[in-house]
Amino acid sequence: MSKVTNIIFNGKKHYLTSGYGKRSVISTSAGATSSFHSGADYGTNGKKLAQYAIEKGSIISCGKASDGALYVWVKYPRINKKLLHYHLDSVKVKVGQAVQKGTLLGYTGKTGKATGVHLH
Repeated sequence: MSKVTNIIFNGKKHYLTSGYGKRSVISTSAGATSSFHSGADYGTNGKKLAQYAIEKGSIISCGKASDGALYVWVKYPRINKKLLHYHLDSVKVKVGQAVQKGTLLGYTGKTGKATGVHLH
């Protein structure tokens, strides 16, 4: 996989299950997904793997979304990017917390509109 996802998963096995863009609607226990996927999904073979910060940044939002998914938004000023970790099983950070490369953010899960354990 990419250098970024290898940091996020700390080298643990993961694979792309759904890329960005149009896709078929998927029925889940929390409702149907959209026909446009606004991110990329990475499967973990059903394992709840730890998710880590990729470099120095801060937690700008985290909690439970309206669809029931647990999530973390991380802002990385040096690269001028924000990354969303969605469908988490648990969240291990709080809003305003500073993070470094390797800070534990949470664990992959299947909360919200998900059919299996993965990272969105």
